[in-house]
Amino acid sequence: MDHHSEDFERMKADLHEKGYQEKDVTITSGKAMVFGTLCALPFVIVFGLLYRFLLIERAFLLEVNGIAFYVMFIAIIAVSVVIHELLHGIGWAVASGKGWNVVQFNINAMMPSCACKAVLAKRAYLAGVLTPFIVLGFGSVLFIYIYPGTVSLLTMMVNFISAGADLMIAFQVLKERDGLIADHPTEAGYIHLYRAPHDGKTCL
Repeated sequence: MDHHSEDFERMKADLHEKGYQEKDVTITSGKAMVFGTLCALPFVIVFGLLYRFLLIERAFLLEVNGIAFYVMFIAIIAVSVVIHELLHGIGWAVASGKGWNVVQFNINAMMPSCACKAVLAKRAYLAGVLTPFIVLGFGSVLFIYIYPGTVSLLTMMVNFISAGADLMIAFQVLKERDGLIADHPTEAGYIHLYRAPHDGKTCL
């Protein structure tokens, strides 16, 4: 167990001593990819259709195929993923009020990831989860409107699909009753920490 996981377990133990119970809301990376893609598809379809019917006449279409296309596509993914994780960090750094001290960047299977080390209220946690979706997702919609074409279309698709798992996690967080949210340091998802209802109310 690395020191980040040890800190995570220690934090949970401290909250358990204070009377909090926990609910594990994590999923495997494979499931996050599949269900996240399903969550993102409506955005990809809607904005893809708007591009096809409203913007295609002035689109800058690149005549690339074969290996050149894949190199371009991989480059878009690489840049988008790095910015995506950085935006998670910025969201949590700002929403927590504690700056970069609460942000942890990792490299897993050659891919960057970001986790929040602080236990946050629902709203603050959601701010970090949804920052890439809002900034990159709708930023790429603006990009595709200003400069329609092959690059902007692929960028829009990548950014929404990358944020699909974040959307799925955000929907889960919104369904939680009052409590605290601890981002899992290594897996997709979080731990919901709450106190058992007392006299019909949940106490914090």
